[in-house]
Amino acid sequence: MDALDIDWTLDHIRRHIEQGLPLVPLFNIDVIEASAERGAVRLRAGDHVTRPGGSVAGPVQFALADVATYALILAARRDEAAVTVDLTINFLRPAMVLPLVAVATPLRAGRRLYTAEVRITEEATGRMISHATTTYALTGS
Repeated sequence: MDALDIDWTLDHIRRHIEQGLPLVPLFNIDVIEASAERGAVRLRAGDHVTRPGGSVAGPVQFALADVATYALILAARRDEAAVTVDLTINFLRPAMVLPLVAVATPLRAGRRLYTAEVRITEEATGRMISHATTTYALTGS
């Protein structure tokens, strides 16, 4: 079945990501929104998310930004073969309170490259923990 023929609902996107990216269930990441305007994921507490000292590890926050952007691209472009070509993240403060929410929004949606901004915040307070920009290469399929 062609990717354009699939009904890219939130449930389909959630299943596609959970099956295709084993780090998503490992890190307790939930896809909570996927539309052409926003991709959003939530990080719940889990065994593999914190580093010594109790803060959420940088690679886990990197994964949050990447997965939120992938959810956005799946909803907006239905391009399941799109891949990350760049992700720059700035850690603003230690993430000590879970859950965290990462929200990706488009900055530039070209024919070959898709660039998004990602804000990672504490769900309870809305306080920003980190900020990322990410660029994906699109396959054009």
